[in-house]
Amino acid sequence: MSSNNNTSITLAILQIQSAFRYPSLILGFILLIGGVLGNILNIIFFIKLGNYKINACSLYMFVRTFLDLYVLLTGLTTRILATGFRIDFTLMNRIWCKTRLGFTDITDESTYTLICLQSIDAFMCSSPSVAVRQKSNIRIAPYLIISTLCFWFLHEIPYFIFQDLVIVGGTPMCITTNTIFVQYRSYFVYLGIFTTIPIIVISIFGFLTVRHMKTIGVTRTLSSLTKQTINMALFQIFAVLVFNGPYTAWSIYLIVTSNVVKDTYRRAVEQLIASFASTYSYGPYASSFYCYCLSKRFRKQLIVSLKELICGIHTNQVFPNTQRSHTHT
Repeated sequence: MSSNNNTSITLAILQIQSAFRYPSLILGFILLIGGVLGNILNIIFFIKLGNYKINACSLYMFVRTFLDLYVLLTGLTTRILATGFRIDFTLMNRIWCKTRLGFTDITDESTYTLICLQSIDAFMCSSPSVAVRQKSNIRIAPYLIISTLCFWFLHEIPYFIFQDLVIVGGTPMCITTNTIFVQYRSYFVYLGIFTTIPIIVISIFGFLTVRHMKTIGVTRTLSSLTKQTINMALFQIFAVLVFNGPYTAWSIYLIVTSNVVKDTYRRAVEQLIASFASTYSYGPYASSFYCYCLSKRFRKQLIVSLKELICGIHTNQVFPNTQRSHTHT
């Protein structure tokens, strides 16, 4: 009787695995192809217009584009190979095991820090206070970016030390060998830095920015570039909430139920859901271009930039001369 139950459970697990495998694989390819194409178009846009040279928020977006590309090409690509095609290079190469996730985490942490910085910058640019608006400074932004990259690199040094390729029961596994560091990454890094903290920060400053935007036009006006970058930052905030919200909820569930005794079927289902949620969490790195496209001005400038790049068509913008000639006596 128990043999029949085990057989039915095994069959149910296999059916669930096949049911989750293809949606996760399709989602991964959509995010990878769409994200790489979108980030390349972002790079073309920022380079052609050069807004990142005069606007701090644009500079954060420009640097994030390269970080997002790295995450998609190294993180998402290897995840697709591992989950969809059973090709896991971390189980084949010790150096790749020790470095792959560490460098990906540095990029992830830097990306979310820059998203927080751009949401704060959008808040400052939209503030009715002149003193607050002056805090948005393009001269300070490069130092903040460099400090962010250096800080997260130092933060990930223990990972390069404790992560290793080991043989457990005759099976190679790429795991963290220090239990304290495992708990630190589970409770603080994944639940805090990657999910909860960015969501709280961008939600607060996004809400305050929206409040400021409602008063603009009554009390004062913004330049077209400033208004565009604020809108782009707000659209990106929405994307982070959409993609990171479910992953945050799932991470909380796993931590809350970590001490619960689970049967084989439940563990298998949770592992599959976790794999799908991990793939889904790559959305913020693939969606920035499509969020920016919600800005009408961005779309027009992108079309002009592509025409100049592909067709060699240079569009000259002609501004009307509103000054009147005066007769001097």
